[in-house]
Amino acid sequence: MTGKDIICIIMAYLLGGMCTGYYLVRLKLKQDIRDHGSGGVGARNVGRLLGKPGFVLTMLGDALKGGIAILLARKFDIAAPAVSLVLVAVIAGHIWPLPLQFRGGRGIATAIGSYLIYDFNLALILLGLTVVLMAFRRGFILSGLAAFLLLPLVAYALKLPGHEVAALAGASAIILFAHRERLRKVFAEIYPQKEA
Repeated sequence: MTGKDIICIIMAYLLGGMCTGYYLVRLKLKQDIRDHGSGGVGARNVGRLLGKPGFVLTMLGDALKGGIAILLARKFDIAAPAVSLVLVAVIAGHIWPLPLQFRGGRGIATAIGSYLIYDFNLALILLGLTVVLMAFRRGFILSGLAAFLLLPLVAYALKLPGHEVAALAGASAIILFAHRERLRKVFAEIYPQKEA
């Protein structure tokens, strides 16, 4: 790995840390979005305070930075495995942003934005999996998380390069980790604990 590769990966992480919702709420209300609602900096939580415009702006801003990270990596002509690491870095930056003491969002919009530029076909597959899973599972978020989990397996089945499969697996792992509390609640509802 060259110095240029490492710089691009670090830049992607720092770009990911520019959480749109946090700065939008700071600008509009002079408040910390993490003190409200779910405590996240994502579009759903921002929407609770700023309504639909806040939701849309946050979603677009977080997706845009994911796409920009991949575009910049390719502009600098770094190696393909390093571009895969940029994908993981920008998502990790959003979830654990350095400027916000590592308390960020959950990475969905940033992941979608980066996937759209990284491999448009994979982004379409992710969307397709989500739609199909919604027919069997309740809720868009749970179906989307399951789709993220399945995407690396699809990439492996399609015989994509190993670094791409590994990057998708890494991105899925940190996104699922970021959603761990929500997943616990869902599983608690599906499989309630029996009283002793």
